Amino acid sequence: MKAIIFDMDGVLVNTEPLHYKCWKEVVKEDGIDLEFNVYNACIGATRDGLLDILKEHYGKVYADPDEVMERMKQKKLEVIADEGLPMLDGVREAVEYLHGKGYHLAVASSLPIESIEMNLKTIGIRQYFDSITSGLEVKYSKPAPDIFLCAMEKLHLTASECLVIEDSTNGGKAARAAGMKCVWYHNPDSGDQNIPQAEFEIEEWNTANVEKIIQIME
Repeated sequence: MKAIIFDMDGVLVNTEPLHYKCWKEVVKEDGIDLEFNVYNACIGATRDGLLDILKEHYGKVYADPDEVMERMKQKKLEVIADEGLPMLDGVREAVEYLHGKGYHLAVASSLPIESIEMNLKTIGIRQYFDSITSGLEVKYSKPAPDIFLCAMEKLHLTASECLVIEDSTNGGKAARAAGMKCVWYHNPDSGDQNIPQAEFEIEEWNTANVEKIIQIME
């Protein structure tokens, strides 16, 4: 195996609580009290997935999705400016070590490209990744395999050469549908998630867990 494809939210940066807070404040302006158990279903999905959920549960239809996304972007920038970007402990060391071992590293996230770039640069690890893929580049979001297949194609590799690291149920299903092995990063802040088909589960970035990933790669 030659490549490791990372989800970002909940795996590299602990942004799910941040995203929920921002979305809750943004849609509150539109008269919606966004409950976490409703938001939880869209973790790992794209913007359209969230908007579909808002329509289904609250009857809210956004005629201009770009406008609400711009409000979300501004809200997120405000919160990050006040509170910082929550990086997971040990991420920088883990990514640097895996890069040093010669593996191709990639990010596949439902966020827009500019948001992925900003987050990776903010926490100081962008230089370790060969490519990044946004869910907005593909037709179908997770649990469809499209985003991981797109990331694989950018690396010029096959599914059997790629390992996915995911924190969400949708992400795990997408990895399986893509024909890739998956490691479940079990982040309690990501809500009620489960990846039963994962090779194994880790709960933190430490030396022992990184070595377990390397054993799979070899």
